Amino acid sequence: MSTAALLLSGTAAAAPANWEGSYMGVQASHAEGKSQDRSNANASEKSPRGFTGGVQAGRTWQFDSNVVMGIEGSLAVGSIDRDWKDRENHPHSPYYGKDAVTRSGSVNLMLGYAVGPVLPYLTTGVTVARQEYTLGCDKSLVEKTNGCRVAEFETGARHVSTGVNVGAGVLVRVNERLSAGVEYRYTNLGSSPVQLHDPNYPDAARRSFHTDYSSVTLKLNYHF
Repeated sequence: MSTAALLLSGTAAAAPANWEGSYMGVQASHAEGKSQDRSNANASEKSPRGFTGGVQAGRTWQFDSNVVMGIEGSLAVGSIDRDWKDRENHPHSPYYGKDAVTRSGSVNLMLGYAVGPVLPYLTTGVTVARQEYTLGCDKSLVEKTNGCRVAEFETGARHVSTGVNVGAGVLVRVNERLSAGVEYRYTNLGSSPVQLHDPNYPDAARRSFHTDYSSVTLKLNYHF
């Protein structure tokens, strides 16, 4: 009798959770990536990094085979950025700046397989992000320079980029209403054309920044 009870309880524990339905939740991410001005052969690659926080909402469908499909939309704010000084690569260069992704939104499709209360999944989708760039020239940053010959300055520009993302994650059902998980995602925003006006080189205002980054996101969802 006790053996049968143990077998039944083991079968129940292994039964997949019900992932069918709608949900909404909150998230926190850490990201690291690369940004480079590909219109300037002398521009060095930057390594932006930072934290973001946001919200997500979605809908999932679970099939008899325990395959789970879904769609999710998310919004995130924060700053994945890098403040840089060109003297790090060229000792007499007085140029400085900042490359940043300050907010983003994504729409993703998800495909997973429920194993007990655990849902591993793959995801891919489209990301729209606002990027901000700063460029300046300040002679006081270096001991000796031929830079800023016409004028010292600081200028900035913004651009809204659309790119793609791919990733994988796992969710665990805490109880009937709550799930928690972690997701890795790679995002490529492609090239961002902006105008950064440098009075020292007025013909080189047009820039083309290429940005991509990887992020690890913690999620907490409430299921309806």
